[in-house]
Amino acid sequence: MPVPLPGVFDRTSPLPEGVPQQVGFFFGGGMDCPGERAKPLIILSAEPLIPTEFLLCFYGFRAGRVTVTIRPPAGKAGTTTLRGDDDGESGLVYRHPLRPGAPAGDYRITARQGGRKATATFKVTYPTTPRLWVERPDGCVKPGGDVHLYIAGFPARRTVRLNLYRMHEYQTSFPAETDAYGSGHVILRVDPGTQLLQWGISHPELGDTVGLPFDPKVDGRASTNVFCTDARPVRD
Repeated sequence: MPVPLPGVFDRTSPLPEGVPQQVGFFFGGGMDCPGERAKPLIILSAEPLIPTEFLLCFYGFRAGRVTVTIRPPAGKAGTTTLRGDDDGESGLVYRHPLRPGAPAGDYRITARQGGRKATATFKVTYPTTPRLWVERPDGCVKPGGDVHLYIAGFPARRTVRLNLYRMHEYQTSFPAETDAYGSGHVILRVDPGTQLLQWGISHPELGDTVGLPFDPKVDGRASTNVFCTDARPVRD
């Protein structure tokens, strides 16, 4: 595991050449699994590319326990238990991280609750173009906590400069090293004194929408590589 990078959030750097001053980030809102389905159904609400977070939506299960099994193309299957809602139609949400090194191929998902069952198979691949994924923890990251970033699809054995944005405005850059497969892992340490703020991470080759004002209906995709920091420290 890489050593966490300290002091990144406190730096303010001149804008590098070729880096946009502003990037359109989506900081949240809406439902992860909107809509209703009466019959048991599994929907993947994410791009099937590594690194990513499998955002799985389960519909049509009643109140009570739902057993979910994820069988990767290689290695052991994993099982978890979710709790169904009361109406049996709004979607249950399960997040399953796929970090660099996870096997590409068909992932088979099964959900069971008594006589109810749903299955789905999703083909997952590694990207052929640069990709970034921010593994966000629940809630804002407190001082002393870490933010984990994963990249893939970059040139092998290179130093990639990722860009940190305070809300939508450029603040500074930091390095990410890629391995023989063009993947990498960076950890940002949230130091004491970091403010309660929203942050975004970008790179010019990711194709993120640049400039403000940003309207997703007009300007297209907004980056979701975002997180927030909390000014309160982590308690032991």
